[in-house]
Amino acid sequence: MFQRRNMVSGIAATVAVAALLAGCAGGSGPRHTDAIRIILGHGAAPGNPRSNAALLFEQLVEEKSHNTIDIQILGQETVGSDSEMMVSVAAGTLDMTINSQGPFATYVPEAALIGLPFLFESSEHAYSVIDDESIEGYLADQAEEHGFHLLGFWDNGMRDLTNSKHEINSPEDVEGLKIRTPDDTMTISIFNELKANPTPMAFGELYLALRTGAVDGQENPVVNIKSSKLDEVQPHLAVTGHKYETNPFVMSTTRWERLTPEQQQIIQEAADEARDSQRQEMTTQTKEIYAEFEQSLTVTHPDKTAFRDATKPVYVQWQAKFPEFYTTITEAADAHRSQYAEGGE
Repeated sequence: MFQRRNMVSGIAATVAVAALLAGCAGGSGPRHTDAIRIILGHGAAPGNPRSNAALLFEQLVEEKSHNTIDIQILGQETVGSDSEMMVSVAAGTLDMTINSQGPFATYVPEAALIGLPFLFESSEHAYSVIDDESIEGYLADQAEEHGFHLLGFWDNGMRDLTNSKHEINSPEDVEGLKIRTPDDTMTISIFNELKANPTPMAFGELYLALRTGAVDGQENPVVNIKSSKLDEVQPHLAVTGHKYETNPFVMSTTRWERLTPEQQQIIQEAADEARDSQRQEMTTQTKEIYAEFEQSLTVTHPDKTAFRDATKPVYVQWQAKFPEFYTTITEAADAHRSQYAEGGE
């Protein structure tokens, strides 16, 4: 049902993409009429590290290719939600997208395990695992089977919880809250175990839903909360760090294979450099925004032990679904844990 709903909405999105591009004379920068044009879609707001790094990617590609490859960026869900953009890339009407983990996991279900609750101590801990060939290489192979060439994993950060009702200090405080989640089976599993009422919704609809009270709260990295002004309508922030997420950067395999090896190398090098810049900016902005929110919101720092205990059944569920990859990723996370745990070296 979920996949069918995404496919139907995605068909509408592919039509919208084609119509928009057919009439698009502008874009993210000057167009080079003799260049190969590649369209990049994403859902981030201006000022978000993902948006900033997309602009850097554009600049790097055009510099490295001497303006023979022209990247056109369509951000802030201009061409549909993250789920719809994934469908458009699969259909070949959108060339590439810096997307979200949930929609990517619709096609590569094992990728959802990156978001197991409390699997990672920090974003840096996650990088040490997901950049390894045993993880990234495996998921890249799975993505190829569905028409996506994986250019790498950007950082969507550790996710925290906000709401409009009350402070959150324990799992019991989450019970009964109507929490907006992305269309992501892992996140929904987590909040079902916390006895909340998880409500999947496109990110572009979230601000209005929070302002009108259609949902009580939401969970996101603080960078996304700030760049989309969700703190204007959410007075309570609980620093739960309950889940890590990537931003998978994917390109249509068909479009990728039409590039020369030299062009492919330029795209990959630029994607790697932009990823590193995006991760660094995520770290910097996250620290700054936490400091700001300590002054502007009611911020709590719950003891994570109770939350870990409450969400343990999620591990059992996902181990049963993907036993081999579950073992690979959890053992890798544990092998690096002492390095990144609080008080570790």
